[in-house]
Amino acid sequence: MRLDDSTVRTFHEDGVAVLRGALGAEELEHAFAAWQWSVQNPGPLASGLLPGSDDAFQDLCNPDALPVYTHLARDTSLADITQQLWGGSPVWFLYEQVFHKRTNSVARTPWHQDTSYWSVRGNHLIAFWISFEPIPQPAALEFVRGSHRGTLYNTSRFDDRDPTLPIFRGAPDLPGYLPPLPNIEADRGAFDIVSFDTVPGDVIVFHTSTLHGGGATDPATPERRTLTLRYFGEDAAMSHSPGPPAPFGRDVAGIPPGAPFRHERFLAVREIG
Repeated sequence: MRLDDSTVRTFHEDGVAVLRGALGAEELEHAFAAWQWSVQNPGPLASGLLPGSDDAFQDLCNPDALPVYTHLARDTSLADITQQLWGGSPVWFLYEQVFHKRTNSVARTPWHQDTSYWSVRGNHLIAFWISFEPIPQPAALEFVRGSHRGTLYNTSRFDDRDPTLPIFRGAPDLPGYLPPLPNIEADRGAFDIVSFDTVPGDVIVFHTSTLHGGGATDPATPERRTLTLRYFGEDAAMSHSPGPPAPFGRDVAGIPPGAPFRHERFLAVREIG
């Protein structure tokens, strides 16, 4: 898939873009087969998506998943799209994440930023959001346009009582590590929020620092099966974080802050373009 200049510009300015028909039928079939494998073979980080609920499942960064995802991550259009968005940077596959919302009453996902869960920062961090059901705009994932270029917050711990409660509850060696999340849902008019209706084959691509949330189920969308694939590029570096380098584990714990984020465990999918 060759991106036009308008899509590339939208991605860089807004931190998110929708790619209509990015996955053909065969690619979508591979993606769904990988999703099914993950659901049937949960890894050590598998959990409920929201505390206290069995209605939604997620799994991510399964150490046994790479052989299942190699073809999808390397040989489909997604790696090429990533390289185009980054102007020719080499591309590495970061990890997979699957979601399964199983009833028509799963609450919206709290606003958050993916990057602040990690000890990695940079311009070259990207996520592809692939849904296997048609999703109308009112039930879709939402994004705050341009937020990837703004503040990185101490992101949500997904507490159902207060979705702004931070993931890092104390950072004694890093006082004032990251500011708390604003209550976006309580003041939606103050934010430039965008969402997209999608059908299977469409893909939403976003920088992992873009604020996003939403995607509640309802009687019109009673089941949601979603796959997210994340990549990183040349401009990604380790950072000093009060938490572990989750979800990457001890494999990357020895990379010092400020050093390029590189490790043999991550699949290289594109050379310099």
